[in-house]
Amino acid sequence: MRASRPAIVALLCLVSLVSLVGLAGIAVVAGAPPPIQLCGSCASDVPGATGPGTLDVYVDADGDSMWVERVPVTESAADRYRENAISLERTVREQRSPRRVVGDDADRTVVLEDGTVTVTYTVDDVARPGVRDAWLFDYFANARYRLAGERVTVHAPEDTVVTNAPRDASVDGNAVTWTTDGGFGSRTYVTYGPSDSPLVGTASGYATIGLEVGPAALDRGVTGGIVPAALLAVAGLAVGRVDRGRDAFDLPDLERLLAAVGAIGAVGLVVASTAATGRPLDPGFGALSALGIGYAGLSIAARRSASRRGVRGAIGLAVLATLGTGVLLWLLGGLSSLVVLPFGLAAALFLPLGCAAERGSNPLVAPLLTALASTALLVGAVALAALLSPSGLGIPVYWVLIAWWAVTVAAFGYPLALLGRRLAAERKN
Repeated sequence: MRASRPAIVALLCLVSLVSLVGLAGIAVVAGAPPPIQLCGSCASDVPGATGPGTLDVYVDADGDSMWVERVPVTESAADRYRENAISLERTVREQRSPRRVVGDDADRTVVLEDGTVTVTYTVDDVARPGVRDAWLFDYFANARYRLAGERVTVHAPEDTVVTNAPRDASVDGNAVTWTTDGGFGSRTYVTYGPSDSPLVGTASGYATIGLEVGPAALDRGVTGGIVPAALLAVAGLAVGRVDRGRDAFDLPDLERLLAAVGAIGAVGLVVASTAATGRPLDPGFGALSALGIGYAGLSIAARRSASRRGVRGAIGLAVLATLGTGVLLWLLGGLSSLVVLPFGLAAALFLPLGCAAERGSNPLVAPLLTALASTALLVGAVALAALLSPSGLGIPVYWVLIAWWAVTVAAFGYPLALLGRRLAAERKN
């Protein structure tokens, strides 16, 4: 029985909607507990404050730090606090958020400087040595935070430079700054080191982060991804044996349909991002939008070239489409969005998998491509574990998220496999 075109289109649209649900799953994994407030006095809660304050964290050569919160106040409030320093300290203490980032601050002082309430305290062991001469500031890496002030700046020691690019932050020499306009990402690491060799410093910094998050991410990723990867392998092996939908479209119509699904998904995600976040390309939505563009591009390119090159040509197109999608991911979603690229590769490999299954000239090619797709899914599971670092109740939610990605890869990969089979059949004729 031939599947009707409306039914297939409805199925593909349903899968696109499931993609949005999967994005919500990412938010659930990343953000179970309420966020901790960065800068306990900065949320304009100090009586007489003229606006949100700022927080500067000065890290010394031993990895200890001094934290300085500054809140501007009105002239009348400044006069009142100047006359009664005890009242100033009591007021600041009462207004500080109970869920603030620092719970072990010491040597705390509260003074009025030039019309600004200044709260100073020290926090030990905020940074530690890493690979070679790199240092790792990981104080913000183990919880979610809300930027209450106008900005937060971490100052590495003098004669050093920041060697990584923290998400949502701007880097200037030895200082890295987050503002309310840019937000504050979870799992925030800052690496710094000597300024004499930028390339070595950058490599050492990212190696330090990798050694920090890698072992746990590998364990969680393999544990959570092994079953979905195995199920994806079963789906890949079934590609050459399932004919449902194969004859529902001729080759040009199938190409146009897949290109339309990718394009509509990409545009729809931009609209959804604007509605949900106020930004047309929020990193999460931007990443999925890039995958939609890559899907459409691969569908269009496949018919125009893969039919002349066979399985090798389809493999090359899948790799090129993945690389192009990676560039879009970086541009639209930022560096962290590259964690979804392995899932895009897993789906793209269904195109040559369909070609190989239809031709059947070499019985080892299809299983090899299936194994590569499953491995790509497993790599994506590890990458997501490194980004999200699920724990507690977040771990089973993370497992559901990986299972959702496996279903999505199979759902979008199967039409590509049909396209590959049609291309191979046309080439044989």
